[in-house]
Amino acid sequence: MSANVKDMFAKATEGARRRAWGVREALHRLGTKVSIRGDRNVLETRGARLHRVRIIIEGANNVVRVHPTCNLTGASFELRGDNLRVDLGENVKISQSADFRLSGSGAAIVLGHDCTIESARLIARNDTTITIGPESMLAYDIEIRTTDSHSILDEGTGERLNQDQSIQIGTHVWIGARATVLKGVTIGDDSVIATGSVVAKDVGAGVVAGGIPAQPLRSGVKWDRGQI
Repeated sequence: MSANVKDMFAKATEGARRRAWGVREALHRLGTKVSIRGDRNVLETRGARLHRVRIIIEGANNVVRVHPTCNLTGASFELRGDNLRVDLGENVKISQSADFRLSGSGAAIVLGHDCTIESARLIARNDTTITIGPESMLAYDIEIRTTDSHSILDEGTGERLNQDQSIQIGTHVWIGARATVLKGVTIGDDSVIATGSVVAKDVGAGVVAGGIPAQPLRSGVKWDRGQI
């Protein structure tokens, strides 16, 4: 390598270091902490408003994308594994806290535009996805998980009985405080999940569901964020 080429490479490297340092300093001023270990990981948060956010990425080919219009307070992203993905669309807002935990390989959490969260924990593992449609509203102390985290096995065969399963939450869904949404569930558009419910089976569109386990209480409904 010629002296001129070496000099150009050194300058380019120094410029990249300065830009990276500038990003880290800006994040630090907002109380955000970032730790990335591994290969080919991607973090895109430029322009987003981040306050007290924690980001930990360990593994390879993991991606966290936060749209520039997002406003996140108290969010935590933990990706430990490979090919994991978090994607927050336009105008997603987290008011108090949200814990995004992904592990294994191939898991994803995707929030559509204009979703709002007061506080929640979302857990995805091993080729499963949590998808929350646009304009959905999550209250506080909500848990949504695609996995039981531990295995239940058939005593005779050793086969695992509680496989991880994806969760699909539709457009404009309201999930009330302290509700839990379990693996394999689909919730239809415009539906409402009552406070304290445990959703273990699918809920149709335009349905109010509540209880443990959640059951349809009323159909043919819509809801509005305001008190009309």
